[in-house]
Amino acid sequence: MFASSTSLDTEPVSLQRDGESLASGGGAGTGHLFIVHGRLGDLTCDAIIVTNDDRGILGEHWQTAIGVGEQTLDMSTGWARIDAATYPAFAVSIEAEYGAVLARIERCLGEVARYFDGRETSRGRGALPLVVLPVVGIGEGGLSDHRGDVVRDLAARLTTVAGDQCMDIALVTPDPAVWSAAQFARRGSTSPLPVDLEDQARRLGDLARQRRLALFMGAGVSIPSGLPSWHTLLERLAEEFDVAEELRSAKDFSSTDKAGLIEKTSDDGFKEVVATQFAGEHRPSLLHTLIAALDPREVITTNYDLLYEEAVRATGRGIASVMPWESALEKHRWILKLHGDTQHPEQIVLTRHHMVRYDAANRPSASMLQSLLLTRHTLFVGVSMTDDNVIRLMHEVEEYRSVHKATSSETFGTVLDVAGDVARARLWNDQLTWLDLEHASEDRGTRVLELFLDRVALHASQDSSWLLDEQFAPLLGADDNDLAQRARDLYADIAQRGGEAWLPLVEKMRDLGARSDRT
Repeated sequence: MFASSTSLDTEPVSLQRDGESLASGGGAGTGHLFIVHGRLGDLTCDAIIVTNDDRGILGEHWQTAIGVGEQTLDMSTGWARIDAATYPAFAVSIEAEYGAVLARIERCLGEVARYFDGRETSRGRGALPLVVLPVVGIGEGGLSDHRGDVVRDLAARLTTVAGDQCMDIALVTPDPAVWSAAQFARRGSTSPLPVDLEDQARRLGDLARQRRLALFMGAGVSIPSGLPSWHTLLERLAEEFDVAEELRSAKDFSSTDKAGLIEKTSDDGFKEVVATQFAGEHRPSLLHTLIAALDPREVITTNYDLLYEEAVRATGRGIASVMPWESALEKHRWILKLHGDTQHPEQIVLTRHHMVRYDAANRPSASMLQSLLLTRHTLFVGVSMTDDNVIRLMHEVEEYRSVHKATSSETFGTVLDVAGDVARARLWNDQLTWLDLEHASEDRGTRVLELFLDRVALHASQDSSWLLDEQFAPLLGADDNDLAQRARDLYADIAQRGGEAWLPLVEKMRDLGARSDRT
């Protein structure tokens, strides 16, 4: 089934050791393989590779993901460029030995690298392009029974190509078992992070796995999706309401006061115009998908957009409650929009006047944030720590702890700082663990944040629904495979015996991938 050119004879990763490195992992200027739990069409990217057969008829699901109409491609070389796409898009025929399929993917990736040589990517000039593709072969490729081989060989090849071609690659799957298996397959790969940052990623991953990690997201998570920063938003609003000159004369104003000036000089509808700046055809960023992969049960954001919710839905989980508009009573996964969103523009908070009124109208929402700061470890992503409301609430929590002499050596959160704000880090030294990603790594800006969160997600991965599934057996070493087979045999015996007393064990083993037809 698999060509000899693939890595079938490589040493599989063991559950009892870290294993061998798939590839160098990459430092500054080298590419990286990201493993994404989601759907191919729900991710901001620079290029996309999909699968096809030799007939060349592009499937409807790929048409939707890429945003093109029906077309028949010339697949005579085994791969083809897809016309009418707004970014480089390729289709690879899967009617071949798997080694040949991997070679076709590699040629497409080479075309992408040449295309972006000297061109600006979605992440800005000088940034590496991000290419997305599915786990090729396990769907219509006919290799579903060989998922372990596919996941291992594809991850190994893409890791190597990402480094060789200096591009980032996102391997995307909606299947939680495949996603977790892919994470397991690369656990032995060399981290792209310095040792101290890798230790921090492992610490946060452990907290996420223990359900002790809450998330606070700011605008920096959504900017890679093409949404405006605070500065860009104010410029757009000033142009929209024809007050650009007034805004330039108010250069010493704070951002909230600049927003207030624009609202003062505008007619009704200011908040609705703000909302339109965050609506439209945008896809979740890689940051959204990496945060969603952590599966945090409690998320708070000041963002107006709905992109994180889309990223969570793409995993198949969904969000049980969006507060403050829905009750979170007995809900195990919720998000709190502190400053409103595009579906509720009347509640948008942007100006100082809005913030002054906020406390009276939204005290319970504020209390939710403070409760998390006291009961969870909160990870701050994409935030600048300049929001007056948030700062006030955090200082109140610190004062509460001080008054009651709360004894704890732990900070109540971790900030991922990509701006290298040394002064602000010192200001929050006693309350927050401040990770200066800008100076701690050779990578810069959004990309080092992506690399860091990718490692956090790897360490947080706890889905083992593939473990007893024989389709994934090649990922395990000999001893682990022997143990898995004995577990499958036990499952078959118990399932045949029946009886309600054994039902909890049967259900647990099914959760781990055991099936009656695979014993």
